[in-house]
Amino acid sequence: MVRALLDQVGDWPALVVLAVAALVLAVESSVLIGLLMPGTTTLVVLGLWSASSAWHPALPIAVAATASVGGALTGWRRGHGRRALDPGSHRRLRARVEPVVRTARSWLTRLGPVGTVAVLAGSHWIAGTRTLTPRVAGGAGVPLRLAGPVLVVSGTAWATTVILLSRALGERVATGAGWVAAVVLGVLVVALVVRSARAHHRRSAATGP
Repeated sequence: MVRALLDQVGDWPALVVLAVAALVLAVESSVLIGLLMPGTTTLVVLGLWSASSAWHPALPIAVAATASVGGALTGWRRGHGRRALDPGSHRRLRARVEPVVRTARSWLTRLGPVGTVAVLAGSHWIAGTRTLTPRVAGGAGVPLRLAGPVLVVSGTAWATTVILLSRALGERVATGAGWVAAVVLGVLVVALVVRSARAHHRRSAATGP
């Protein structure tokens, strides 16, 4: 799939390649239909394209990071402003996702600042959560002063890592990207479990004899 996409865009002007990639990444992280968008694959193609066309990686990294982070911030604003899923979204998709979003908002509200930062930071590395987590955070009342910097750093790190790895390792990154996401998710889960256990221990110690 990656090779086929690269063959298609190989003869496109650089401006068109970057514009299409930016559109895909922005949509993926901003609206519900973005759940169907190939964000990581887009970054891999950008990395391979920049290597084959002799473009410096700083250009596709800057475009990809800006688009993905901008989309995530748009998703946060949608969630914060409406506190509900966009009524203009695809109805079937909305019906499936809305219960999950509501449950996630309730859970995120109870995490506190440290847990929220961990979730926001890890979510940008995992397909699906790139779309939902900023919107959930906005709906849960997470302030922009907390969500904004985390989304900027995490989104930029994600775009930089995948593009540079694809330049260095080629198409193998497309199959290995899932392992990166699994590691990030695993670290995030462990961190939240440890934090929850410590909080429970402190509460038990405070209420004990």
